[in-house]
Amino acid sequence: MRRCVVTLLCCALLSAVSLAVSSEEAFAYDTGQAALDEAYSWIGTPYGAYGADCSGFTQIVYGDQGVYLPDDPAAQWSFGTPSSANAGDLVFYDEGWGYGISHVGIATGYGTIIHSSTYFGIVTETPMYDIPGYVGSVDPS
Repeated sequence: MRRCVVTLLCCALLSAVSLAVSSEEAFAYDTGQAALDEAYSWIGTPYGAYGADCSGFTQIVYGDQGVYLPDDPAAQWSFGTPSSANAGDLVFYDEGWGYGISHVGIATGYGTIIHSSTYFGIVTETPMYDIPGYVGSVDPS
């Protein structure tokens, strides 16, 4: 009987540890995926509406996820950890105007970004490398 109780307690402990690890991984994934889902809901919104220039857009989307970003692409570049442009990561550009980082969007994980574009005048999805001056990406969550 004692052996059965010890076995059951060990199984319960291992299950609890397994769930705790899975929850942490799920939170990181869910934050990026939730931000991406929110970003998709903005497609077609006019540039600058509701304060949604490029960095305002990322600030609004991540603010809805509880991540508060500064309203400047260069400041957002310093916020978070370097990444590989996974779904929900911030992607940065220096478009060559001599001012450093000048544009930011949200990676979809499929080689595109969702961003508030002055060129198109709306929030849109664009292939990452169609925008000049790719600098890199960060995970803000």
